[in-house]
Amino acid sequence: MIVRAAEPSEMDTVIEVLAEAFQNDPVSAWVFPGDERRAVAQPIFHRAVLSGTLAAGGHVDVTDDLSAAVLWVPGGEDEVDDDAFAGLTGEEIGRLTALFELMTERAPGGEYHHAQFIGVREAAQRRGIGARLLKHGLDRYAPVPAYLEASSQESAKLYRRLGFRDHGPAFAVGGGPPMLPMWREP
Repeated sequence: MIVRAAEPSEMDTVIEVLAEAFQNDPVSAWVFPGDERRAVAQPIFHRAVLSGTLAAGGHVDVTDDLSAAVLWVPGGEDEVDDDAFAGLTGEEIGRLTALFELMTERAPGGEYHHAQFIGVREAAQRRGIGARLLKHGLDRYAPVPAYLEASSQESAKLYRRLGFRDHGPAFAVGGGPPMLPMWREP
């Protein structure tokens, strides 16, 4: 399996991969309640985040078969255009705003790279693809620490195998599921 930078022509596929991968994610299910609504909202959300990633000078890696993608952003450089979320409900935007504010508050200082979203299509999960994809970015950014938030205990296990450690206590927006901040030294 080859991991490479996503081509501009592949961004719609990256959005599809992330939307599929996060369809049953606990945090996504809280932000976008209801399976049908989530299937509509996820592409809008991931398109906005992808646009922000690129605007902030971030990087998008994919597998050669486009079964997985990861968004990397330099720490503290998140760029999100509020207009990009058009199509989400006021309640969804309210939950996202509260979540983004808490994530920003809990983010580390200093230089690091933030793995914002790591997603693998459902049919390709549990084959080590996510680990190889993430390892590729970790190797590229090796002189700099990496940070991410695990949205499930299962993903936290994967990140620990790759050298990430808990970076403070889990946090959650009132009523939402916990997210676990994780840090990896180079």
